[in-house]
Amino acid sequence: MALAESQKAAIRVALISKVLVITGGPRVGKTTFVDSLLKALLAKAVVIALCAPTGRAAKRLSESTGLEAKTIHRLLETDPRTGTFRRNEEAPLDCDLLVVDETSMVDVPLMRALLRALPDKVALLLVGDVDQLPSVGPGQVLADVIASGAVPVVRLTEVFRQAAESRIIVNAHRINQGQMPELAPVESRDFYFVDAADAEEGVRKLLAIVQERIPKRFGFDPIRDIQVLCPMNRAALVLAPSISSFKMR
Repeated sequence: MALAESQKAAIRVALISKVLVITGGPRVGKTTFVDSLLKALLAKAVVIALCAPTGRAAKRLSESTGLEAKTIHRLLETDPRTGTFRRNEEAPLDCDLLVVDETSMVDVPLMRALLRALPDKVALLLVGDVDQLPSVGPGQVLADVIASGAVPVVRLTEVFRQAAESRIIVNAHRINQGQMPELAPVESRDFYFVDAADAEEGVRKLLAIVQERIPKRFGFDPIRDIQVLCPMNRAALVLAPSISSFKMR
């Protein structure tokens, strides 16, 4: 595994830090960094616990590292009768390092419960993209920890060649840097911008894209395979009668 200089520098910081935040946009090597760090620590017989806020994120973390990763609720051993956690100050976690992936999705109550179960001797590594949407629950833990300046933060910014082939990835980083995304259409790529003169034309074009163009081009089912994201409730209400799969956020 060949690491970029920024990743090597991040590992050097991680090995001397009791608490560390690793952040960066999509495809900047956060997963590779974590995998490399864990291999180095496992060689020294460090006991590591991996967790993430959702089952899908935990599964992805497990697949990338080859180690067992749990949801935070499972790691803390949720009591289904009371909704509380069995792991706390009196029954702390048994590990030397705790890695929390997708930390931007963790809300304040869940992070509080996790830190309560963390012994003083345990090191903590928080991994996540600070530019993602904040958690559904209260607070924005990752952003606030970074803004506090209380712990070291490593920002990975280098987009690697394979990831740079995705216009979604490239445009995400351009937006984060205050630049306009690349809107010109490119055949067989993964990002498309459709202009519309007004809301009515926008709805007509969107319906055509979801119901006809995407299914014809990619063979997707318009109901099961396509999701439409609406930034405002009003837009969702306009589309709802015509599109059965949408999400308001």
